[in-house]
Amino acid sequence: MRARRGLLLGGALVGLYAGAMIWVTVEATQRADVPRRRGAEVADAVTEFIEAWERSRLGTFVAIGTYERHSAVTGSTLSSEDVVAQRPPRRIHRQLGGVDGRDDDRVIVCPAPPAGEEEAAPCQLGPPSGLRYDASVAREVAGLRSVLGGPDPLYRVRQVEPGCFELVQRRIDPRAPFGVAASFCFDAATGAPSARRIRHEGGIVEVLTVTSIRAHVTDSDLEP
Repeated sequence: MRARRGLLLGGALVGLYAGAMIWVTVEATQRADVPRRRGAEVADAVTEFIEAWERSRLGTFVAIGTYERHSAVTGSTLSSEDVVAQRPPRRIHRQLGGVDGRDDDRVIVCPAPPAGEEEAAPCQLGPPSGLRYDASVAREVAGLRSVLGGPDPLYRVRQVEPGCFELVQRRIDPRAPFGVAASFCFDAATGAPSARRIRHEGGIVEVLTVTSIRAHVTDSDLEP
């Protein structure tokens, strides 16, 4: 009987030990899988952001809002209406009294009037020898992949909600296009940028607040 109880006790201990080892193995596997899942989430966020950016350059829309640039050092604030009218391969962006854009392979620039003057210099239309519109967008997308992808990306990207992203600079680099931290949102229907906030070194913050977006674009919308 004692031998039988010993066998039963030994079997129970073996069973408990085996169960404990299985739990430890599962727990260790789950913990090891966390970095892999986070890495996959980061990669997905980068892909989603780049795709949203590309769509925002290829969509057709008129987005109207307000641009504001604030300095925490001086306390000064500069603001203006911000309008983007886009119907590829044409795009016009109005901000701070000036206009810049593209008519396929020709760049359009209308400088803001000098300080104290009401009239601006005439708009300038570049020669038809530059990149085509789609090639220009492809160059932007390739530039984003170079700073956001790879083993040592310049920014950490997180998708905070559908269509909205946060970017945080990971290291100092003169190529940093989005300051030390930035957030972007894109309209689900048109792909247009619907909000943007960029914080630069030195206390400079740029904020774009879009108040209306429409998908119908007229010829007059695209006039410089």
